[in-house]
Amino acid sequence: MRRPSRDPGRALFRPLRAAALTLGLATGLVVDLALRPGESLAEERMQDEADASPPTSAPTSDAGELDDLMGGFEDDFDATALGSPAPDGSTLPGPEWISKLPFGDWIRRNVDLSGSIASGAVVSYLDHDAAHGDRPTSPTDPDFPDQLGRSSDFGGLTRLDLDGFLQLDVKLPRDWLLRAEALGWYDFAYRIKGRGDYGGPVLDVYEWQADAGEVYLGGPIHDRVDLTIGRKIVNWGRSDTFRIVDVVNPLDNKEPGLVDIEDLRRPRTMAKLDASSGPWTAEALAVLETRFDRNPPPGSDFYPNLSRFAQAPGLIVTFPTDDESNFSRKPGFAGRFEGNFSGWDFGLFGAWVDETSRVLDVEPATGARLEGNRYGMVGAAGNVTRGAWLAKFELAWLTDVRMLRPRAVGPLPFWSDDKQRLDSMLGLEWYGPDSLTVALEIVNRQWLDLPKSRVLLEFFEQSTFETGLRISRPFFRERLDVTLLGVVFGERAQDGGLVRASGEWELTDSWKVEGGWLAFIGGPDKGIGNWDDNDRVYLELKYSF
Repeated sequence: MRRPSRDPGRALFRPLRAAALTLGLATGLVVDLALRPGESLAEERMQDEADASPPTSAPTSDAGELDDLMGGFEDDFDATALGSPAPDGSTLPGPEWISKLPFGDWIRRNVDLSGSIASGAVVSYLDHDAAHGDRPTSPTDPDFPDQLGRSSDFGGLTRLDLDGFLQLDVKLPRDWLLRAEALGWYDFAYRIKGRGDYGGPVLDVYEWQADAGEVYLGGPIHDRVDLTIGRKIVNWGRSDTFRIVDVVNPLDNKEPGLVDIEDLRRPRTMAKLDASSGPWTAEALAVLETRFDRNPPPGSDFYPNLSRFAQAPGLIVTFPTDDESNFSRKPGFAGRFEGNFSGWDFGLFGAWVDETSRVLDVEPATGARLEGNRYGMVGAAGNVTRGAWLAKFELAWLTDVRMLRPRAVGPLPFWSDDKQRLDSMLGLEWYGPDSLTVALEIVNRQWLDLPKSRVLLEFFEQSTFETGLRISRPFFRERLDVTLLGVVFGERAQDGGLVRASGEWELTDSWKVEGGWLAFIGGPDKGIGNWDDNDRVYLELKYSF
């Protein structure tokens, strides 16, 4: 439940004005680019390449055959393309037995099924425990009479899972594509260590999961415009480690720090228009689904320390969560307009969407509860390259971001408030010899209208800093990729940090093994310092097809 504003008209207009400018610009450009006469983007690029090439005489048949042979090396070789010849003399991908099925040749020509099967293990080498997920919220909680003070062991083996991923692509007429993804896993560690030692919320999130990935239908509706409808991932921004303008998709945060952002995004159902003309691209989104981050539940060793909310010994603090459907809230809207040029690019972004995480709302009438919150964002991002160097930036102004403020009097110690925040990122990358890459990113998040209060500053800092350093390099003819990542919080690293070293070895075209080490360093208990004992090593074997 949102706290009513003193000026409802102004409160409604401010975030709408913030996001509508960029969204309107992107939508207008989609229409303008669609109606502008001319060749398609692909034709323009081909024409530009033709104009830039010196005139040559018409090739002979032998030269044409040689060009065809050499042109085949431009694409990655696919062993599945070796199959039976089609009636026109070409070769169909996939096994020959499919051709014996009804529409078999069409299936082999237009349907592609790929995926992976993996098994991984995670070991936390420091003994530690966490409050049992079924601990009572009060000493007299009737639902859990015998759980007071109980803990769950998270030392040793913490994950031993088998997971799978499937992706189905169906080519449709007029260059349309239907894509459907499915993923799931089962973790045997809880059976091995004893399911009863872990709370229900932990088992619900970590033990097993079956989910849908991207599921969408997309294709051109004009020479310059594409339409996509369905569950989709939209990758905005320039940072590899932090999120500034990347506000559309939620993340899978159940194991913080173990995986990069690019592999954590969860798709949302949306309708998306994309338009292109030369170096310009525009994108307009209507986000139809309110899907939230998958965060560590109560009872996990990554569940945050809530002692500042008067957590009593032997109890666990949880909050009621709204039970709204993912499609019960009003649609959100977002837009992007970018230009890509030789040596540099620049983009404008706007969004009026739900925060990817539920926020804590406190009202005297209803108490405290976790619910969705709609907020606005207007931002910009860009890259500039000079030789072996790349400089990048992101800037986002956020409005109606939910926060909690302590109160001196009243039935509840806190009340909800919506404030504005300015997030910025500056980054520098260097590309050295042997494909060595070094990337440094510095992020500042600044509350713009935070009232001065010593009590409030114990819960929220007006300005925070995050710094990330990433070093990566391939070895053994690019079959082994090694990455070192360090992230610190605070301008002097006073709020802790993490270090991750990982390597991925490509055994064959289908098999690879990945392993690494993750460690958390220092910081206050109310933040990342609560994870001091969560250091772990991990190993995964993966087969892709």
